[in-house]
Amino acid sequence: MTIPIKPTVLIIGCGPAGLGAIEQFLRKGFYVVAYEARDAIGGLWNYDPNPPPCTVSFDKQGHAVALTKLERQGKPAPSPTPMYAGVTANTPRDIMPYRSHPYPEGTVEYPTYKTIYQYQQRFADKYTDYIRLNRVVTRVRHVPDGHPAVKRWVIEWTPSYTSNSPDIGKAFEEQFDHVVVANGTDSRPFMPYIDGLWNWKGEILHSRWYRTPEAFAGKTVMIVGGGPSSADLVREIGMLKVNKSPSQPKKIYRSFRSKLRYDTELEAGWPEHINNVSPMKILEGPSEHSKTGRITTVLEQVIDDVDVIIFATGFVARFEFFKDTDAPFNGAPLVRYPQVSEAAAKPPLELVGEATLEGGHRVHNLDSHQLFYLPDPTLPFLLLHAEAIPWPFSEMQARVVASYWTGTPLELIPHSNEDNDSHSVLVLGHPGEFEYAEGLLKLIGEGGPEEVDSQGRWGAWPEWKRHIRALID
Repeated sequence: MTIPIKPTVLIIGCGPAGLGAIEQFLRKGFYVVAYEARDAIGGLWNYDPNPPPCTVSFDKQGHAVALTKLERQGKPAPSPTPMYAGVTANTPRDIMPYRSHPYPEGTVEYPTYKTIYQYQQRFADKYTDYIRLNRVVTRVRHVPDGHPAVKRWVIEWTPSYTSNSPDIGKAFEEQFDHVVVANGTDSRPFMPYIDGLWNWKGEILHSRWYRTPEAFAGKTVMIVGGGPSSADLVREIGMLKVNKSPSQPKKIYRSFRSKLRYDTELEAGWPEHINNVSPMKILEGPSEHSKTGRITTVLEQVIDDVDVIIFATGFVARFEFFKDTDAPFNGAPLVRYPQVSEAAAKPPLELVGEATLEGGHRVHNLDSHQLFYLPDPTLPFLLLHAEAIPWPFSEMQARVVASYWTGTPLELIPHSNEDNDSHSVLVLGHPGEFEYAEGLLKLIGEGGPEEVDSQGRWGAWPEWKRHIRALID
């Protein structure tokens, strides 16, 4: 009798996307292993109250590069998560969880990060046999010529530099039929190019390092960005002034480009303490007017009293384990490095560091669903999209991938806007999130008005969940 060999799947990352994927590939008969760089599951929801300090350097184009010391040294260690102490979900409880794993009865409608993290821990408890912690993936490639591996992908990993493993510094090699990238795109902070930022001598911080508003007591703070992270930061810091806290900042500015979408709790009074300004145009160094430097906005407003600039401006997609010298990525790169106009001012050579962004605003060479790597669909990327609820969305994507790999035919074509390097290509929101999910599920013979029908087929979401989602967009 011949015993069939299960096809193997490596899932990189055990946050919301990776954890849900484990279940979906197991149900289709795959042999599954999931690697997590940290010492516990949870991804960005794995709160670290004391991340290593933020250090900022500049590349030759003038991009600010914010890193920890270990990152700057190239040590194989997990990146700090962007989770901060005051995070509360901006999505109602009933539409947040994995499809078959609702929150326990009595959970508040908008859970804190602690509740969300505990939910993930409970979900992961039944899959501990498949999870390997403290494993940092350092290289993923097709089996090179002459290599003895018999499977499609060769994986190199090493114990996390922050673990207590006796094998720190050693490289290990594995091989898999399929590789699922589920570790997110928040490992390399993005700060937009601003002329002269390298001359400014105040503190520069990315929101990845923000933890509590009290850290800015007595300081004048400039928060850059118009998204949800910016809204959270200005609200938390602003409420210290509303409450006349001894830890309140001296003053708060917010610089943003487009109309704000995430201002909430207006009745609390914090907006009265926020000075909204146009985007920063140029920064100058210290002078008789300012110890830190002078900021001029695009509307020619001059600001010379800022102590700290916090960039709540998102991240670039970066996958350090995919080398552009390795196949298949040497023929079809995943990211494009953000460019700055040749005419734009550049930092002097003595201020240019070795570190670069090593990423781009979106992932390229994927199919129209931004899911499969077109040169080799045994490599999918989960949860690249923005404004989609992570747990049910990535779980649905993993279900589609597992179905395709077990024989359901799919036509994979390039994205119609492949040449556009803007992150906006990935923004779904409402109703885009449902249209995307419903379309994918129909391609594998599922979909429909019921969340799970009598034959176990999934629908995009029932009407009552769609209604809740529409109210928050």
